[in-house]
Amino acid sequence: MHDSRSAADVGDASPYFFLSYAATPAPGHAPAERPLPDKNVAEFYADLSAEVTRMSGSRARVPVGYVEAPGRDRAQTDRALSRCHSFVPLVSRRYFTDTDCGRQWYGFTHRSPAGALLPVLWTPVPTTARPVVVDLELPVPQPPATATEVDQQTLELYAQDGLYGLRQDTDHAAAYAQCVRRIAQCVVQAARRGRGPGWAVREPAPTAELPDAFAISPLHPLGIAVLAPDIDHLPPGRSDVKYGRGPRDWQPFSDTLGTSLAERTAGLARNLGFAPTVCTFEQAEPVLLGRTQPAGPWVLILDPWVLHDPRAAERLAAFDALDLPWVTVLTPLADDPQTREHQGELAARLRAVLPRRLARGRAIQRAAVAGIENIEAFNSRFMELADSAAQRYLSRVPLASQPRSSSPQIEQQGDQEAQS
Repeated sequence: MHDSRSAADVGDASPYFFLSYAATPAPGHAPAERPLPDKNVAEFYADLSAEVTRMSGSRARVPVGYVEAPGRDRAQTDRALSRCHSFVPLVSRRYFTDTDCGRQWYGFTHRSPAGALLPVLWTPVPTTARPVVVDLELPVPQPPATATEVDQQTLELYAQDGLYGLRQDTDHAAAYAQCVRRIAQCVVQAARRGRGPGWAVREPAPTAELPDAFAISPLHPLGIAVLAPDIDHLPPGRSDVKYGRGPRDWQPFSDTLGTSLAERTAGLARNLGFAPTVCTFEQAEPVLLGRTQPAGPWVLILDPWVLHDPRAAERLAAFDALDLPWVTVLTPLADDPQTREHQGELAARLRAVLPRRLARGRAIQRAAVAGIENIEAFNSRFMELADSAAQRYLSRVPLASQPRSSSPQIEQQGDQEAQS
C-alpha cells in the first residue's frame, strides 16, 4: 500500500505526524527544559516512523514524524505542530495534567488547515479524567480505505491496558504490532488527504503562548433522571413514608439522613468529576425517548412501584425498545416491609417493561436494573456504571476534536441547583 507520492512531497516542514507525550522529568531536571522521551515512547516513535515509511513508500532523508526532545528549540516544535498532517497524542492520566501537552492539543485542534487527530491510548484513563471529548478506541481509517486487520482480542487488550501495556506484555507482541500498523495507516491516509492544491500553512503561533486546552475545559455533563411517584400519585395502598412532593424527593433507603437519593447521587457524580443535572423522567423524556440528541451520558433511577401507573410503564417500555447504551438504569428497592413483601410482583413488572435491559449488557448492568437493596451497593454500582455510560456516550455519539468552550446543556427544565 504505497503512496504514489513520497514523503519528499511533504518536505521537512510538513511531517506526517507529530507525537505528543507527557514526559517524565528526571531527578534534578530543570523545569524549563524538556526531558528525553522515555524508552517506551522513543521506541514507539521509532516503530511508528518505520511503519509509516514502509506504508508510504517514502524515500525522503528527513524523518516522517516529529517528537519534541532536547536539542530541538521551541521554534522547531511550533513549525512542526502547525504543519503536521496528523497529531498523535499518547493519552494517559499525566497527559491531561501536562501544560505543554494541553497547549499542543489546543494549537493543533484550533489551527487552519485542519489535520487528523489520532489519539493513542497509552495507559488506561477514566472518562472523568479526560477534560476534552476524545474517543480512545484504536483509530480507524476513513472510508473507502480498508482498515488493516486487528483481531478482537487485540482490541480488547488495547482498551484494557493501552499500548504501553501491550508493549510490556511479551506474550502479545503481535497485538502491539497490529496496533502500530493500524495507527500508521491512519497517519499515511491523513498525509495523502492533506496534500493538494489547497494545502497552505500560516506562520506558526508560539506554542508557549497558547491556552492550555485541558485547563479551560469544563467538567463532563451527566444527566440524572428520576422516575418515581410523588406523595400525591402513589399506587393504591402504597405507604407514603418514602415519598415527597416530587419524584426527586424519593428516599428509598432509611440511612440517607433525610437526604433524597437524587441529591446524594448528584454529590457522588460531582466527586467523580461530573457536572450533574437532576430532573424527572418527564423532563428528560425528549432525550431518553430518542427525540433529541444527548449532550452527555445519563443515569435513570427507577422506583419499580411507579410501574403500577400504565402511562409510566408504557413510556419506560418505549425507552427500553431503543438502543441507548449511554443511559444506565439503576433500580433501588426501598427498604420498607411493604416493598420486601411485594418484591416478586415488582420484579415481574420490571421484566415486562424492561426485557431488553434485563437480558443484555454486563452482569453488573443487569443486576442494577433488577434491583439494588441498600445504599452501599447503590453507591458502588453508580460509580462504576456512570463511568461506563460516559465511555459509551463518547464512543457512540459523534465527537468534535476541539475542546468544549461551554458546558453542554442537557434539559432546560433540569434541576440547575444540582450543578452548584
